[in-house]
Amino acid sequence: MSKTLEFIENRIRWRASQHDIPNKNSTFFFENLTLDEQGHYLSNFSEKDTGKIILIFKDSKKNWTGIGTKMILGYNGTEFHSIELDRIKDVDSKNRKEYFDKAESEKLKPKRFNKKNERELLIIDSLGNETVFITKKGRDLFALWNIMLMITRFNE
Repeated sequence: MSKTLEFIENRIRWRASQHDIPNKNSTFFFENLTLDEQGHYLSNFSEKDTGKIILIFKDSKKNWTGIGTKMILGYNGTEFHSIELDRIKDVDSKNRKEYFDKAESEKLKPKRFNKKNERELLIIDSLGNETVFITKKGRDLFALWNIMLMITRFNE
């Protein structure tokens, strides 16, 4: 990705604004969090690696996803995960991908898939590794999905 960090930050903020982010319930601009909250999210990551953290998506006290200018990072209640933005190749809903993969392998015609209850975003990196990032159901997932789709287009 040959975009500057400032450009990436501006695009993430712009895309977030298209989805009414931040909201008071589950999505926040990182700089608006208290220093204690910021420390909680950065405790296992270096800002040198993540870049400037822009957004935090909270599902609960245990599950969260953050987007920085260099990396997407998160915690699923048991493990920390991260992927460098310039290594993101594809983005999908975890359950949607599993549903369509199963339908294809069993040679079934897939039925309509209900996406509104999804909360797990699957990100595939350039090496084919799959990592799941968690948000609240519905609009938060779709906002994160759209931001990450934008990032994949930077990588083309």
